[in-house]
Amino acid sequence: QLVQSIDLNIRPLEDAAASLRGAADDMMADARGVKDDNPILYQVYHAAAKGYREGAKNFDKALRSARSGTRSILNSTRKQLTSGVQQLMLGYYQALASRELVDTGAELAQAAYDSTVTQRNLGMATDADVEAAEKSLQSARSGQQALSDQLTSLKQQLQYMTGWSYDAQVEVGQAPIPDLSGIDAMNPETDLTRAIGNNYTLIEQRSMSGKSTANHTVKFRTMDESEAKLKIQMEALYQAVLEGRMSYEAALTALESARITMNGNELKYQMGMLGRLEYLQLKTVYLQQKMAADQAALALVQDMEAYYWAVEGLADVS
Repeated sequence: QLVQSIDLNIRPLEDAAASLRGAADDMMADARGVKDDNPILYQVYHAAAKGYREGAKNFDKALRSARSGTRSILNSTRKQLTSGVQQLMLGYYQALASRELVDTGAELAQAAYDSTVTQRNLGMATDADVEAAEKSLQSARSGQQALSDQLTSLKQQLQYMTGWSYDAQVEVGQAPIPDLSGIDAMNPETDLTRAIGNNYTLIEQRSMSGKSTANHTVKFRTMDESEAKLKIQMEALYQAVLEGRMSYEAALTALESARITMNGNELKYQMGMLGRLEYLQLKTVYLQQKMAADQAALALVQDMEAYYWAVEGLADVS
């Protein structure tokens, strides 16, 4: 839509320039036709053709200026849309990371309800216990449905934003794993230079008129303030990445410990040393740790992407 809007604004300039060049060519053809017979008329035609060409050059200059400005707008918009879809996809993965835990929670609630009903029939539980277990089961099923609806909605939005119809049968790939080598390559001091050159707010500020002394002073003071804000923001984004890396690595360590414990519980369950209810409770504890690790990974990816997009010019320094 943006491209179409820009084309509509630029096309009259292109048409005007082409029209003037065509008129200049026609005028020169007429001039050549009268050059020998009417030198005065030849000069008139020649001068008119020159004027038309100068007019076409002015339109060409306006076109170059317009295209330069629109190129910046298009690049900014393209990056913002790409970043937005990335955030949408990371949100989908964040929700997806909790699905196994939510499903197991519903399975646990069902097993607890069934157990409570059995206990009541044996006189070991009351009707109130059954009602409480039923409420817990309904709550678990409601959470399961809410998560399913959220995932469906996010997936439909993703498909729409990437060119598919909302109801297309599209498979979403595996969640991204943080590239820790990318963190090692980050350097806020050197990356700041690129961020300043790419930042769209600063690009706009640099294009401001500064012919008068007062305007010149205001322009450069504004740019200095924006660059200072950008430096602070780059350092904060980098710090967030470092903190996210620490959380991610800690979550992986905790997950590995939980996995070892869960492997032992799986074996005990297969050997009949654990009942189903107790097994599901232990599995829920493990899945909580697994979800925490998955979400820590996605949070780190999100932090890294925020840093990369700031380098690409999307940091808000207004």
